[in-house]
This record gives sequence, C-alpha cells and structure tokens, in this order.
Amino acid sequence: LEGCSLTLRGLILVNGKALSLGGGVVSATGGDVEIIDSTVKDCSAGQNGGVISAFRSGAVSLIGSTVTDCSAGIRGGVVYSQSSGAVTLTRSTVTGCSAGTRGGVVYAVYSGAVSLTNSTVMDCSAERIGGVVRAVTSESLSVAGVAFINNSAPSGSVLYLDELDRSSISDTSFAGNIAGNGIAIQTGSPIDWDCRLGRWMPRQGALEGDFSAPECRLCPAGYYGAARGLIEPSCSGQCIRGHFCEEGTADPEPCPIGTHMPALGAASNESCIPCAPGQHQPFTGQSDCLTCPAGSFSPDVGLAACDPCPRGGYFAEAGAATRMVWEPCPAGSFNPTTGCKSSAACESCPIGTSSAMRGAESIETCAPCRPGTVAAEERSEICEPCAQGYYQNAVGATECIRCAAGKFCPKGSSLALGAQCDPGTYANLTDADGDPECFACPAGLSCAGGGAAPAVCSPGTAAKPARDKCAMCGVGTHQPYAGSASCIPCDPGFFCPEGSSAQLPASCPAGFYNGNASTTLESLDDCVGCTPGSFCAGGAAQPTACAPGSIAPSANMSACELCPIGRFAASTTACEECEAGTYAASEGLSQCTPCPYPTGSKSSDVTCSICKEGFYLQNASALPEDIFRGPTKHCKTCPPNANCATNTTLETLGVRRDYWRASLFTTEIHKCDASDHCSGSGGSTETSRRLAASGGAGPGCDPGHTGPLCEWCVSDEQYFDRAERGCADCPPTGRVGLKVVVAALAGAALLSYPALARTECGRYGAVLRLARSESQVGFQPKFKILVSFYQVAATLGPVYGVHLHKDFTRWTNFVDAISFDLLGLAYPNACIGSMRDRILIAALWPIAAIMLGGTALACYALTEWLLSDRTENLRRGLIRNAQSRLLYLAIIVAYLLLPSVSRAIFKAKQCESYDINVFSGEIRSYLVADLKVLCSAADVEYRGLDAYFWAFFVLWPVLVPLAFFSLLLWIRPEVVSQRVGDIAGACRFLWRDYEPGFLFWEVVDLLRKLFLASLVLFINIEHGSSKLLRLVVASVVSALFLAALALARPFKQSDDLFLACIANLLLTCCFMLGTVVKLCESAAYEDMCKTLVGFDSARGASAFVIALTAAMLIISLLVVVLKTASAVRMPTIRLASSGRPPVLELPPECHFHGFISHMWATGQDQTHTVVRRLQLLLPGVRIWLDVDNLDDVGRLEESVADATTFLVFLSAGYFKSFNCRRELYAALHLNRPFIPIHEADVDKGGASIEDLKAECRKHCDNAAPDERERDMLARVCPSYSGPDEMLARVFGQEAEPPIVWVRGNAFQLESLKAVALRMLRHSPYYASRQAELAAGLMVPRQPGPCAFSGPVTILMCRANERAIGIARELKNAAGEGRGSTASAGAVAIRDAEEALEGVNAAPLSGRVVFLLYLNDETFLDTGGAVARLVQAAMDRRIAIAMVHEQEPSHGGVPFRNFFQQTPQVLQQPPYKLYDKVALPLYPAPAHRKVSLRLILTSMGAVPCDAGPLRRRWQLLRRHIAVARLVWWRPASRDSLAEASLSQEPQQMVQP
Repeated sequence: LEGCSLTLRGLILVNGKALSLGGGVVSATGGDVEIIDSTVKDCSAGQNGGVISAFRSGAVSLIGSTVTDCSAGIRGGVVYSQSSGAVTLTRSTVTGCSAGTRGGVVYAVYSGAVSLTNSTVMDCSAERIGGVVRAVTSESLSVAGVAFINNSAPSGSVLYLDELDRSSISDTSFAGNIAGNGIAIQTGSPIDWDCRLGRWMPRQGALEGDFSAPECRLCPAGYYGAARGLIEPSCSGQCIRGHFCEEGTADPEPCPIGTHMPALGAASNESCIPCAPGQHQPFTGQSDCLTCPAGSFSPDVGLAACDPCPRGGYFAEAGAATRMVWEPCPAGSFNPTTGCKSSAACESCPIGTSSAMRGAESIETCAPCRPGTVAAEERSEICEPCAQGYYQNAVGATECIRCAAGKFCPKGSSLALGAQCDPGTYANLTDADGDPECFACPAGLSCAGGGAAPAVCSPGTAAKPARDKCAMCGVGTHQPYAGSASCIPCDPGFFCPEGSSAQLPASCPAGFYNGNASTTLESLDDCVGCTPGSFCAGGAAQPTACAPGSIAPSANMSACELCPIGRFAASTTACEECEAGTYAASEGLSQCTPCPYPTGSKSSDVTCSICKEGFYLQNASALPEDIFRGPTKHCKTCPPNANCATNTTLETLGVRRDYWRASLFTTEIHKCDASDHCSGSGGSTETSRRLAASGGAGPGCDPGHTGPLCEWCVSDEQYFDRAERGCADCPPTGRVGLKVVVAALAGAALLSYPALARTECGRYGAVLRLARSESQVGFQPKFKILVSFYQVAATLGPVYGVHLHKDFTRWTNFVDAISFDLLGLAYPNACIGSMRDRILIAALWPIAAIMLGGTALACYALTEWLLSDRTENLRRGLIRNAQSRLLYLAIIVAYLLLPSVSRAIFKAKQCESYDINVFSGEIRSYLVADLKVLCSAADVEYRGLDAYFWAFFVLWPVLVPLAFFSLLLWIRPEVVSQRVGDIAGACRFLWRDYEPGFLFWEVVDLLRKLFLASLVLFINIEHGSSKLLRLVVASVVSALFLAALALARPFKQSDDLFLACIANLLLTCCFMLGTVVKLCESAAYEDMCKTLVGFDSARGASAFVIALTAAMLIISLLVVVLKTASAVRMPTIRLASSGRPPVLELPPECHFHGFISHMWATGQDQTHTVVRRLQLLLPGVRIWLDVDNLDDVGRLEESVADATTFLVFLSAGYFKSFNCRRELYAALHLNRPFIPIHEADVDKGGASIEDLKAECRKHCDNAAPDERERDMLARVCPSYSGPDEMLARVFGQEAEPPIVWVRGNAFQLESLKAVALRMLRHSPYYASRQAELAAGLMVPRQPGPCAFSGPVTILMCRANERAIGIARELKNAAGEGRGSTASAGAVAIRDAEEALEGVNAAPLSGRVVFLLYLNDETFLDTGGAVARLVQAAMDRRIAIAMVHEQEPSHGGVPFRNFFQQTPQVLQQPPYKLYDKVALPLYPAPAHRKVSLRLILTSMGAVPCDAGPLRRRWQLLRRHIAVARLVWWRPASRDSLAEASLSQEPQQMVQP
C-alpha cells in the first residue's frame, strides 16, 4: 500500500510470502494498517515483517487476531515498523513466530508508541536479540495484560529496548522465556512497572528468569516497600528500628513486647533481640529496652516488666538483673514495704531500743535496752553500757544517771555502789552481790584510795606498783616520759638534778669528750681524746665514727678526711687502691664502683676505658670518656672462636689455631676445615707475590701456606692437597700420563662392551655371560642412577659449602672418583697453570676424547674394509656402524662428564667473599678455584675469564641438553613404533630404560642434575656457598623431583624406579643434613650445634651424611644382586644360536607383534595366560588382547590389520562366533601369517581337531544363508573362496600344524616357545636373518639333555603294552647329552618278570628302575602280571617310574581312572603307589622331548651341563629318596629273605 489505509477484518490469511523484501501479508507506505478478528498463519518475509511491513507509514494494529508460525528473514517476525506511527497488539494470540535477527514478533525503529495489551505471546524467537519485541528510538512502549510464555533469543528473549522516551509494564507475566544468556528483558530505556506494595522491579538493564507485574520482585528480607514504582532492591529502604521486614513486606512489623531492634534491616521476627536481664520492654516496636528502675529487677531475658525488690531492704541501682544485688536494711532499722530503691526506706528503731539484725522487715525486731544500758539515738544496733560513774536501773532508757557523791559506779552499772578501797588500791567492777572489789595500783600510777581512780605519774617522777603517790627522780637520774615505773641514769658527759625530766649537756674542746660518769663536768681533765677512726666536735658531743668514704688516721681528730679519687675507705683509718674492674671517680668513696658492663679497668683507675674479658674494643683510638659513656657501643662481644682477654682490641683479637681471619680489622673468623696450617693469631704473614700485590690474604698461616683459610701454597711448585690437609709437591707428568692411560683403558672397556657383545667373539665366554646379565638385570639404568647421585652429592662441598669433618676426607675423595670428575683426579688443578688454561682443558678434553674414539672407530672400520672383499654394501655398512658407534660414544661421554665439566666451567664465576674491614664494610672476594685471583674487575686475569665462561657455558650446559632433546625428538617416531633404526639404536642410552610415554625423561633428569651440580651457583655467586639458600633450593628441587618420579613412574622396570626414588630421597636428606652441618659449623653462638640440632659437633652430622651416601652405594649393590638373583629365577626367551634376546622389530604399518583371536566362553582364561606369559618371556612384545586393547567392537578388522601375525586359539565353539569369523576373514584378506594354538583338553573347553574342522566347514561357508554373514564377507574378505581356504590356513595344509596348548610348567614353556618362534619368523628383522632362528629358541634353566653317571637298568613288564617302546625312547634320550659318562649302551632294558621272578635270572646291579606305563589298560592284563611285578619291585625297594599317557588314541585317560583299576593293595600302606607323581607323556615332538627328559631326571639322570656340585646335590637327593622309600615301605620278611638269596650284599639295588 502507498498513501492509503487498509483494514482486514474477519479473514483467514495463510502462507502469505514476500520472498525478497518484507510484508508477508501487507507492505505499507504512508497509511494505517489494521488486522482485526482474523487468523494469520504460516506467513513469511525474506527480510522484514512476516505479516506487516510498515515503512514511513501510519499506525499498525493487530486486534483480536491469532497469528501462528509467521517469520521474517531479518527483522519483525509479525510486524516491522520503521519511521511509522503507533504499533498496537491487543486481544490477540501470537504463537511460534520468529525473526532471523531481531524482533521475533515486533520490530519498531523510529516509530510511535508500541502497545501490547490483553494478549498472549508464546514460543516466539529471534536468532540474535528481542525474541518478541525489539524497539529502538521510538516514542514509547506500553505492555498491559499480556502473557509471554516460552519465547527465546540469545539476548532479550522477550523485549530488547533502546532509546525509548518511556515504557510501562502492568498486569503482565513472563514465564519460561529462555535465552542464550538467560536474559528475558534487555533494556537501555527506563521502564515503569506497576508493582504491588512490597515489590520492586529494575527500570533498566538485564532481567532474568520468570516474573510478572504486579507481582514483580519481592522486596528482600530486611527491606520494605511502602510505595509503588520501586526500582531498586532496597525498595523504600531498610526496615526501621524496632521492626522487622520479611520478604515482600509493605509495612514493617513491630517487634513484640519484651524485645527490641536497635539496628536497621531486621529480616524476621527472630531478628528481634530479647531484652537482657536487668531490662524490660512493655511496648511493641521499640528500638531499645528500658532499664529496670531502682527498687526492681529483671532476672530473665525477654521480660515485659520488672519485679519489685522484697521487704527488709532496697535496690539502690537501676538495671538489677538478679535479687542478689538486694541491699538489706542496716542493723537498727527495718523496712516493711516492697519495691524500695534507697536506704531512706529503712525505718529507724526508736530511742531506747536496738536491733542487731540486718534486713529486718518489722518494728518487732527493735528490742528495749536492759538496765545498765541505754540507747540515746534512733537506729541503734546495740544498747551502750553506762560509763564509769554512771548507772541506769530502768528498761528502755535513753540516758544514764550520774553516780551520787560517795558512791562508786563502774562501767555498765545498774545501781550506785559504796567505795571502801585503801590507799594504793582502786575499785573495779562490782560483783554479783553489788560489793566493790579493790585492786593494787599499777606501776606508773598512784591511787589515793576510796573510790578515786588511778592517776598517771608526770615526767620527772615515777611510781612502783601499789603506791598512793608518785616519787621525784633523784640526782643523776631523769625520766622524760609520763606513767613510768622508774628513773633513768644520766649518760656520761651529761648531768641530771633532782626531778629532771631531761639530761643537761657538759662542755669539752674539739677532739675531746667528757669521759666521766658524773652528772656534771667538774674540770677539763675529765675530757678524753677521740680515738683513731672517730672524731669529737667538742662541747658535750661524744665521739662519732667516720662516715663511709672518710678516715681518721690519728687520735684527737675533730673531723674525718675524705679518700682521694682512685681510692676508697677500706676502714675508718686508711684508704686503699681500687681493684681492677672497679673505679673511684670522686673523693670520699667507701667502696669502688664496678665498671659498667662490659668495660673494665686497671687498679687505681679513676674511669673504665678498656673492655673486660670476653669483649674487645672495636676502635682502639676511642677516647676514654667516650668508652665510659657508651660501653656497649665500643666494647663488643668476643666473636666465636676468638680469645678476648681484658684490654683486647680488634687488632689484638686472639684467634685459636685451626681458625683464620682475613685481616686485623675483621671479626669474621673462619674454621679451617680443609687445612691443618691455620696458626691463629700467632702465624706467619708469608704470602705469594700475587696475593701480596693484591693486599695479602690475612695473617695466621704456617710457613709455606697462605691465602684464604691457608689453602694456597706460596711455592708455584706445590698445590694444596685436601687429603693431606696441606701443601704437597706437584706430581711428575709421568704419573699423570699413567693415570690418563688407565682411565682411557677403563673408558674404552666400558664403551666397547655394547659393541663387543654384538660381534662374533661375543657369542661365548665372559662377554656373552656379561651381556646376558646386563640384559636381565638392567645394569645401565642402575649405573646411571648411582652416578647421578654421586655427581650431585660430590658438589656438597664445592657448590654448597658443606665441609664434612676432616675425618671423612678419604670418603669425599672416593665420591669425587665415582662422580666422574676425571680431570681433578688425573692431575691437581693448581699444578696445571693459570685458571684460563684449566677451563680450556676441562671444557675441551671430553671433545678430544670423543674425537680420539672416532679416530679409533675409523681405523677399525678401515681395517675391516682392507681385510674384506671391499664391496660397496660393506663400505656403507662400516661407515654407518662407525657413525652409530661414534654417536653412542659421544652421548655416553657427554652424559657422564656434563656435570663435572659444567662445574669446572662455573669455577670461573665461583667466588668466596671475606670481610676485610668492619668500619668501612670492605670485603674481598677470591676465586675459589684459584685463590690468587681476586673476583674483581680490577683483576686482569679474572676479567679475562668472562669470554671463556660464556662460550663454554653455551657449549656444555646449554647445547648438550638441547642436543639430547633434539635427538630424542628426531627418533621419537621410531621408538614409539618400535622400529629402531641406526640413530635410535645409537641413542638407546637415553631412552631404553623408560616407558615410551616418557621418552624425554633423561633430558629432564639431566637438567635436574645440571641445576643441582652447577646452575645453582648462579644463586648468590659470591656468598652462596656460605649461606643456606642454595641448600634450601636444592632440597625443594630434589623433593619435587622425587614426587614427580613417584607420580609419573617413567622407568620400565620397577626396581629402577625404586632405586631412583631412593636416590632422590637420600639426596634430599643429604641436602637437609648439609643444612645441619652448616649450622653446626656456624659460630653464631656457643653450643649452637647442640642447642639447635642435637649433635655435639659437626662430626656427628658429617657422619650422618657419609652414612646416607654410603647407603646409596649399598642399596644399589643390593638391588643389582637381588635383580640378578631374580633374573636367574625368571629367565626369558633367547636365541639358541647366540644366547641373546631376540630383536622385536615391527613393520612401519603395525603397532602389535600379534593379534590373538579367541572364543570368549571357552578360551578366555587360556588366551590371557598365553599373552601374560609371552610378555614375561619376551619383554617388549606387544600382543593385541581384547581386555587390554578393545575400544570399539566395530573396528576389529582395523585391529587385525595393526598386527604383524594372527594368533588363533582353537577351542570349542570358536568358529561359531560371528566376531571370531570377522577376525579370521580380516586376517585372511590381509594375508597375515596364521599361528594356530589348539586347546585339546575337553574339560578346559577344548575340542579335537576333527571336531574343529567340522565346525569350520559348517560356519565358514561363503554360501551361508545368513544375510549378515554374506554382508560381512563382502565387506571384509570379498575374495574368500570357501571353507577349504580357511581349513588350509588354520589347520596346516599350507602352514605349520597347530601348536598344542599344554598347562604343565615345562610343557607350557615349549608351547610358548613355539608361538614365539613363529612370530619371530614373520618379523621384519628376521625375514632376511632366518639362519639366526634355525637353532630355535631357548630359555635358561629349562629341561635340557641329561645322562646317567653310571649303569642303569630299566625294568618293564611285557604285559604293560607300549612300555617297551617308551623304554627304548628313554635309552635313546639318555645318549643325547654331550659329555655324558654313560652312553646309550650303558642303559639296559630287561624284562621285569625274568629279572624279578626268573630262577636263573642274572643279578641286578647298579641303578635299577621299574618303568610303569599308565593308560586305560595298565592293570587290566590277563593274570594280573603288571600288578604282581610292581608289588615285587616295591618289595625289593626298586624305584617305580610312572609314565602317564596323554594321547587319547593311545589309551590316555584322566588320572582318576587309575584309582578304579589299580589293586587296592598297591594303593594302601606299605606300598602307596600313587604317593609319587606320575609324569605326563605328550605326543607332540617338543612336548615329548620334555617328558622323556623329566622321566630320566626322576630316574636319577643329571643334566649334561651340570657341574660337579650340582651332580653331588642330585646324588644326595637320590639317597634321601632311598631312605624315605625304606622308611615308608618296609619290606616283608619273606621278600627280604628272597632278596638275600637272589643277590649279594654288595649288589643292593640303587633306586
């Protein structure tokens, strides 16, 4: 439409389509569009508006209509409106509509108001945004009364809004609307929601899940919504105090009485806090509780009211929580009411009464006063007794009555008494009868008598007891105190007149005093001179002793003299000098002051300016007053291992022997662990020219020694020998050459062994035995583990600074030897030359050795070429072999020497620093490998080492591991597929010992070893060896590597994994104990080793480290020994021609050596046994077995194609299995070699060959009616010709016959050898080397040829059919063995009947054995001759050799059948025929050979390869068997008599 309006009413619009643009029903431009009360279905548009597309049009309305399954390719599945009027959807149902990008129902842009009312929209979608409505830059959106159900879009599954002026949603539900991000509404424009009170909705952003309006979202608990249109989850705000708001609360609920809520945001009734004891709250909705007022209490929580306090007391404080704070009314009061809050509530007892009870509740507790007592005031606790001179005779009186004149009233009198006491006495309390009692007057008092009270004597007077008056003191006495019983004599120098209450002074000149005892000084002659040690000031003063610190050296001194400084008053008559360690800085001291800690002094010093013993003066030029003022600043604790006498300075510090310090201005004292020539503080200062030029290396070395720790030699012709702990002469070069030759020969022998073992000369002798042992035991991984351990352990000293005790120097030299530090062992480093020369030699001699080895290999190849026919193939083979061996040599040399060479390279950077001056902080670093080189840029030689270090660092620690990694990466496909070529074979040293999944483990281990042995030197290059950080890092690395080993389990052999774990565990322990050694060597404080570690000295920790390193060697040897013994007990299959294990090579297209096919029901257990035993006998063989390798039964044909050979286990029902036939057809089509294994034992699921062939003909028919069979044949083997082809491949018309599966140990081994031989014949390696397999396979210690050591007679019964044939086979077998001392002719076969019962029979001599052949007719002969002769032989103690036939066609039956046919007399004592095991006899040639050898062995034959010791052991076993035979089966008397008649004693039968 253009420019006009359109209304569609009551129509059914179906399948309207707009293929290119928009508007599946209407496309409008300019006018209004209405669809009213219509049905619209399956309409679509290629771009916009599946029903209506409005562009620059008027209003668009959809009213009362149903729209179903409409769609738009881009926007607006129903309505697309751009730059148009309002869009209205009302009273309509929209279902299943969609848009390709936006707006599954409505897309509105630059439009008027969009309105959706009273409608249902469900199952609509958009592929990007806005599953229902996408509105942008439009006037508004209004949604009311709409249900949105199950709509979807990746974002905004219902609405996606942007840039709208306003939007509103009311009475609308959103349910099941899903989106890719879970968002139902995505809006950038605000939305007004019509929500109920207590609800809210966000205006903008993303809204997820189901929701509706007016239900909206509930205000969360703790918030309330008191208004509509809330847009935040906080709604109207947090719940007010004193109230709680559950989820969706519109009006906060008040907290109940007895509770309160002081905070905002209470979420439930449980949030209201009960009032605490001592509080209450009688109202609801309160923010706090009220305190119980005074006079009340609240004992529980949550109370609405307080309880009043009980009577008799009060609560003075508010907030009482218990009645225990109740205060009782005091004595003398009472309280009859409750709820009182102060003591004012306590009413007083009236006057004249008293109450001693506290907490009284009534006035009845107030009692009237008795006579003699009164209560003058209210609130009296007790009634007071009347005072002396008063009385009271009434009850409840308030005051006492004064006693009348002439009466006596003692205290508490109830009446007045008459007084009658004499002078010198006084009256006391009355008796019960009322008469007064008189007592004697006390001393110091006077008693006038009558009723008068005692009077006190005044000063200057005194009175003895019972006196009526006081007497005055006489002349010469005085009394200064009142109430005294006597007077005091006057002191000398004073006088006292009569009645004196004090002494009066006399007068003498200074230096004298009154020495008379008279009261007055009559003349100066009475003055006496003061004695020495005291002074007299004159006058009346008596002599006074001198004060402390002063003296009176003579008599008559009027004053004492002060002691001068530096001295003290030892007595009152003389001064003495202060002792050392004390001082007197001022005059008049009674004792010297100890010097402040830690200073000292000399005798008579006036200050402390030196340091005491155990301390040293840091700065000798310090002023004495500075030292005294700051003693701890200047006097320092004596460093460990130093001697600090009194007055020691830093320069005079005493150093013990075997210790060394770098200069006189350092306190760092080092123990000389490696040198015996550290002389301490009294040593020589001799030094080399170079050290002297660099400032020396400190004093304290014996003559001839110098440098740090006295580990350098003054003479250039000497070197420091750690073993000798001193300087030794450099050895002559001839000895060095001898060591080099010996090392070269040893290395050549070690490296040539693998090649020699593969040459012709290695087929026999010691090389072959060694090669076998190495292959079985696996010496290589154990050797590598041991060498790696000691290569790292040897670095404890040079790299980590762990210097073991000098008693263990020899052991460290041994560790250096087995760690392949060959250069240091060949010639002392210090004798070689400069440090540059040493680095060059250390880094290049391994390369020279590899080149020398390459030259030797080239010469060997050239020699072989010249001595041969010089063919081109031979030339190429020699070159290839020489290159492989050179690569092998280079790998081993690099592997063994990399740690030691790297460590030698790092010696160019390994420095040791020593403190030189504590004042300036100066340090001096020495190159550890050459102590005459200073680690300083100023040192020309040290500066010149940088280029060499970095060049060789890249060459060895970087390139060697990288080369190993590259080689392993190159050969990885060959190793994984087990197709080992020349390069992979030459690299076998790196990968042979690990599982294929851990091919690069050797590189990981090499990096670990390289890090621990050399790279760790980068940690604190100058001080690292003296710190613990390197040891800590090494311990962590070793522990982590140990954990990685235990988790990854990279080794093929478990014993190698065990040894590697033990090595890393011990290495971790060594590093941890190295920390202990360093702590014990540390001199931080005395007894540090004992205190922190528990060792008395570093020697104990060193011994522990030595024990661990020795334990590694012992454990390695034990593992090798045990592995060797285990290898002997568990042999493996080898080539009989060379004795070496066969090569298990795979073709490029295969990953398995064999695929074994079997019937699950009848062959499962047997095939598992076949595979597991082959895996033990042929290490590395890979056989496909369903339980191990089957992932998908539909890919059986692919699995068959992945194997070189096809093993068929023939058991009952095999050809009936559909999957077995699938495997057969696949192998037939792929032309895989068949190796059939036949289970013949019916009891074990077997079947005869004929039965199996019949089964094959029946089920392997290409014309079978089964459609599934035909489809399978057409797919798997389309060229299959029929059963005859299958029979020929399986049962031997074209191939070898089936291998019989036998269970006996030795017989089973033959079956497995036959399987292995056929597999090897079809392997790629032996395809052109069939001659190596011509002699077959062998297993060490398997039953071999055997022979008798003397004549043997075999008895057999003619009635025992086939026995004669067996006897002849045994005779022939006895003559097979090489070196047999008895030929086949020495074995005689005789008829048992003629030998045992014949009258003229020749006597039996030598070893005699009765051969009993067991089959189904053994004891069923006519006449019972077999049983009779067996009994006769046993009676004559002849051994019975029983042979059990296994072939059914020859009468073979189960052994249990013989118990039925054998006479009971032979089964019962004393014969017990079947107590001895019968040996099985199998028909197959290989098994039959084993049967015959076992039978011969049971008859006493000895293996031909047995030595004398084994032969004697075999003979001893035979004698024991004879003794047991005699003991168990005693011959009858008749039999013994018959035996004595038929043969001589010397011809006794030897079983």
